[in-house]
Amino acid sequence: MSSDSNGLANPVVLGLYGFALAVILLSVHNLGFFGMDATIMAAAVFMGGIAQLIAGLMEFKRNTMFTGTVFTLLGLFWIAFGVLQAGALGAPAGVLGSPEHTSLSTFFLIFTILVVFMTFGTFKSPKSFIVTFVLIDLTLILLTSGAFLEMEALTKAGGAFGILAGAGAVYIASAEMYAEQYKKQILPL
Repeated sequence: MSSDSNGLANPVVLGLYGFALAVILLSVHNLGFFGMDATIMAAAVFMGGIAQLIAGLMEFKRNTMFTGTVFTLLGLFWIAFGVLQAGALGAPAGVLGSPEHTSLSTFFLIFTILVVFMTFGTFKSPKSFIVTFVLIDLTLILLTSGAFLEMEALTKAGGAFGILAGAGAVYIASAEMYAEQYKKQILPL
């Protein structure tokens, strides 16, 4: 939970908090409280993307393949999402233009399948990790289904599960951070 033999601090906290901020913000959007805008894109690229990418690369440096892969893949997904949304909103940086519905939905589907497969890697982890990953899976399944079928109800349901997944990430990150700070487990995992 603290630093490893290489002297590197635990990057899981950064990755989980970055994920939580990005997924909760996007989920509130998916629930219809506000539109897609630069705030969501910035959170996607910097908190969801770059923060998780850094955490993933640090996890690889710590020789932890599973969390390194998870955070790196999630970080790259969020960066790609931000770039695609910039194009959809007509931003100058979005030189790619607006994403085509079927290809974007297929991108979400492939990512969803990868994350579902990664969930199996959590089964030897504490229950909070398993529950959070299952919530992420449900979020992605609902959002992907909503994208393919163009059903707002599925997207909103995905938004609700996304908030729960983000809350799970906040809990785990907080438990990890407090355990290191207080040198004992404060929140059970």
